[in-house]
Amino acid sequence: MQRIACYPAIALIVLVTVWGNPVQSQWPAVPDIDLSKYKPADFTDAELDLPYYLKHFHTIANSVVETGPDKGFINIPVWRSPDDNKPYNARIMENILSLAWFYCTNRPWNIYYGSPVLRLRLEAALSFWCHSQNADGRFSEYGPQKWNLAATAFSTKFMGETLRLLKSGPAIDSAILQNTIASDRKTIMAVLTREELYQSGKNFSNQFTNVWAGALAYLSLNPDAEIKSRLEARIKQSASDFQSPAGFFYEAGGTDFGYNFNTHHSNLWIAWHYSHGTPLANEFIEEEERYYNWICYNAVPEPGTDVYTINRPIEMRQKTTTLFSYFTATPLGEAVAGIRAFEMNTIEKKKSVEEARKKLEQNWPNVQPLATGNFSAYSPYTFLHRSLYQWYPSPSQKEAAIKQLPYIKSQRFIHQKMDNRNPTVFTYVRQPGYYACFNSGPQLKPQQRYGIGLLWHSKAGSFLQSQTDTYDAAWGTQPEGGKLYEADTLDATFSINNKAITPIPGNHDLTTGVLTVSYPLGSTGKKSIVFRDKTIEVAIQHPGHFTEYIPLLLNSTDEAGIISPGKVALKKAGGIINISYDANATANLKETPLKSGLQKVMVLTIEGSDKLSYSFSM
Repeated sequence: MQRIACYPAIALIVLVTVWGNPVQSQWPAVPDIDLSKYKPADFTDAELDLPYYLKHFHTIANSVVETGPDKGFINIPVWRSPDDNKPYNARIMENILSLAWFYCTNRPWNIYYGSPVLRLRLEAALSFWCHSQNADGRFSEYGPQKWNLAATAFSTKFMGETLRLLKSGPAIDSAILQNTIASDRKTIMAVLTREELYQSGKNFSNQFTNVWAGALAYLSLNPDAEIKSRLEARIKQSASDFQSPAGFFYEAGGTDFGYNFNTHHSNLWIAWHYSHGTPLANEFIEEEERYYNWICYNAVPEPGTDVYTINRPIEMRQKTTTLFSYFTATPLGEAVAGIRAFEMNTIEKKKSVEEARKKLEQNWPNVQPLATGNFSAYSPYTFLHRSLYQWYPSPSQKEAAIKQLPYIKSQRFIHQKMDNRNPTVFTYVRQPGYYACFNSGPQLKPQQRYGIGLLWHSKAGSFLQSQTDTYDAAWGTQPEGGKLYEADTLDATFSINNKAITPIPGNHDLTTGVLTVSYPLGSTGKKSIVFRDKTIEVAIQHPGHFTEYIPLLLNSTDEAGIISPGKVALKKAGGIINISYDANATANLKETPLKSGLQKVMVLTIEGSDKLSYSFSM
């Protein structure tokens, strides 16, 4: 591969610093900006997050390697892990978008608009990106020539917005621009046509669907019948391949709230921007409707806050306790009414802007230091969605959506979801006294925990949440010297009013009544949970000594205490949850450093021998 020689000769040689190391520079340095020469009023309401990025932009731009085989590489660990900040990692080069945004955006405070010294670095970075590409269009991430889906598909999304900016921005070298456009097309086609990438997308849907965003951005600039046809075919094909009949998007073969909330909805947001008002938009509406049917059972509101607590222990990859949420920045609520429950409404958005401006004014001209080495110290996502279509519900529209959340709309139901790829079963019980989420099935990842995932009270909020990837803060039973049973495959049986229920894939409302869930504890024990109107009763039979772990959630004003032998009271602002247990068992309350949104996690342990019964009453 031959590099395009298109950099003008510059005689001035200066010293710059790249990732803490002074190096000889052949290019004039990109200058620092003195924010004291500007004022917060110079920034619009949509720009209040930008002073931090503006102040540190010169550091990012000056990190672009100027000579040698890595010329154009952005050599500073501010996006992705420092260990992965290598020239072969195309994910690092997603920050080309940051270079392009400042080069192309004409604002009174943007001293980098059309900057010749920035152009040098932008052109070098684009050329490096093109030459990092495999002949078949793929990119690598974790090693030289270790081509993968993530590096390839993410490239299409960030390059799509980069090319949109360059289309109407100040000029760059035409040969470099055309080479970049051709490379982007090759990457899009690789994602859409290579079967191994599609198969990988079945397990990592957030990665593959970046091409929805990237291809649609490309088509908005370069009409292309082949890309359009292949894209639409893949979108239709993915409806059942990427999304479980339970409603979640597959990550490592199961669900993951972090990736579903964030990356996947970033992709959907961009796809919606380019497709709304067209027939293709219906595909994304139907997808979001299916996802709403999943998230509306798995996220519950905390009274008096904008926080939703999540049925988290089933997550496969990331660790997400609550939703504040990413839905504050998606326009899909315009078409999918249920999503409005999780979005900022117009008044909340206005208030958040006022608070951000007040904070900026109080600290001006100071901004946070650049945390070099932090995974997302300078994220290109900052610049990815700025030009996109946005929509917020009115307060009445949001309130109407909240009233339609299943556990608020009704005080009595049993609902069950099941995946058809892996027999994971998710059971949701609404009784007059509480709402419960119970998870069961094969363990797909070591961090997963099964059993009771979440307990919620309409006035008190969430009061139990099993914690992912823990043994002492996940709900469950641990034998002496052994491992928590719920940290493994959990084969549960279900009955309603003593009539057996067989889970089937999809979403199903079951007969109301008293639900009993039972499952073995090892080869000799048994555990059952009975969900009555206002109580949940747990019975354990297990030879020998064992410990029951019950992870409770407490706000700063809540209290939990052992008030008498066999009784614990959790006092929350909206009510008291009583936990009663066998008086001959030994109980202990222990604070942990864990947090779930605004709440802290406190673990109640109950030690028993041979058998134990306890209950929650609300």
